[in-house]
Amino acid sequence: MTKPKSDLSQKSTGGRSIPLKCKKCALLSAAQARVLHGSDGDDCWNPKVCHSRRSYARHHDRIKQQRNRQRQETVLELPPDDIAVFQDLQYAVLVVYREAGAESIVHAISVQVWQGQKRIAIVEPIHCVGLVPSQIHQYVKKLLTLLESSYEIRKFAALERLDPYLCPIRPCLHHLEVDCAAV
Repeated sequence: MTKPKSDLSQKSTGGRSIPLKCKKCALLSAAQARVLHGSDGDDCWNPKVCHSRRSYARHHDRIKQQRNRQRQETVLELPPDDIAVFQDLQYAVLVVYREAGAESIVHAISVQVWQGQKRIAIVEPIHCVGLVPSQIHQYVKKLLTLLESSYEIRKFAALERLDPYLCPIRPCLHHLEVDCAAV
């Protein structure tokens, strides 16, 4: 009888794949990964291989997709005047501050509005700690209503996940500047 593997040591399906533990580790900052997997953690951090392995885990899907496109498609050169059309394109990006993992809670939400390669507006982030998922979805719907009335944007072009330690809101639970004198 075989022992069931733990969730972190299971590999994803397919050929030679990256262990799930390494994929999750790649989403952390290098400092966080060293603390979690270094000598104080589970001691699997190897500086000789972990830096490149983490980079590969973060970028291999995009690199693989680019490689497949190059094999399948011929490169078409667009005339410079056709590229100018995209400079007027407006789109919105939903920025979610949350830890890696499907079950992690949403720490904060922000929205950025872009026109071509230039950011033209930003909805300042708000903390979502204490909100239930339905309240967060309701807030996102209100943001979409605002974007539609102001910029005629009906849905988000992308979702960007950032670590809660990058949260710009102060005071914040993830930063030591929290005023402890009031306690």
